[in-house]
Amino acid sequence: MENRYSRQIAFPPIGPEGQEKLGNSRVAIIGLGALGSSSANMLARAGIGFLRLIDRDYVEKSNLQRQVLYTEADAAEDTPKAIAAAEKLASFNSEITIEPVIADVNSGNIDSLIGDVDLIVDATDNMEIRRLLNEACHHLKKPWIYGGVAGSYGMTMNFTGGDDDPCLSCLFEDDSLGLAAGETCATAGILNMLTNTMASIQCVEAVKILIGADTVRRELLYIDMWFNEVDTVEVSKSPDCPVCVRGEYSVYGKPPVTQAVSLCGRNSVQIAPAGQVSIDFEEYAEKLGKLGSVTIGKFTLDFDDGKIGIKLFKDGRAVIKNVNDEKKARAIYSEYIGL
Repeated sequence: MENRYSRQIAFPPIGPEGQEKLGNSRVAIIGLGALGSSSANMLARAGIGFLRLIDRDYVEKSNLQRQVLYTEADAAEDTPKAIAAAEKLASFNSEITIEPVIADVNSGNIDSLIGDVDLIVDATDNMEIRRLLNEACHHLKKPWIYGGVAGSYGMTMNFTGGDDDPCLSCLFEDDSLGLAAGETCATAGILNMLTNTMASIQCVEAVKILIGADTVRRELLYIDMWFNEVDTVEVSKSPDCPVCVRGEYSVYGKPPVTQAVSLCGRNSVQIAPAGQVSIDFEEYAEKLGKLGSVTIGKFTLDFDDGKIGIKLFKDGRAVIKNVNDEKKARAIYSEYIGL
């Protein structure tokens, strides 16, 4: 029987030895939106032996334009992205281990999420999570691959953690490209061709790192597909970097706090409580059922009273719908959920 990876093995820089290394590798993907779902698809097909798929969100119809692992049925059923992605990957590669994790990445759980993997692929749309990831990877000596997209442009860079290598903090110290400008898919739009391209670049770099290739890119790569621009930018290690030189962490190792995050383009705010929480849906259904309609699903509880909509997860997270003010969302969470 022909090996499913025979065409990949035939590529001399990988070969049988490289493929064996990939099969023994463990990768975590943080975020399973456009970049993450494409990356998970490619890395699973490439034969990465273990994939941990981490995402806090659920599938919506607006995701289907660019998030390649999901279907209309996933959106109709509000399936968590981690679960939907794992089901699709398992359907075409049963030889690898896939671990879906429905979670909001924070300082309290990041060690357990990335501590036992060889590489982390950043596919988030959240700069605070990237800063936490950067600090955690420096402390744990884990390589990771940054990726960001908006509109028609994308950027990616490998952070391998070598003594002379820069980190994300070095990159953002001189923000001449405006990397921290904060554009989102909601404000700038997004081309699905771009997300697939940037995910492909992240994945080929992941394969290089995992097999120990000597062609791992050291520069920041910038691509604008609409205006036909491609550029690489040398990033030097900052001699006074608070993270990779002084070892000072602003978020990693600190106690998690309750967070309120406006969700991209959805007129909703997610509230994530500090610490570990376990929600009893039946208990909350009885409590909230006196105030409006309640539907219990496999992964979430939905509440609606005609004005306020809440999607509650088992870990205590809640998406407060029809609200774009974080203070108001916190007040609603406190009143209805009470954690």
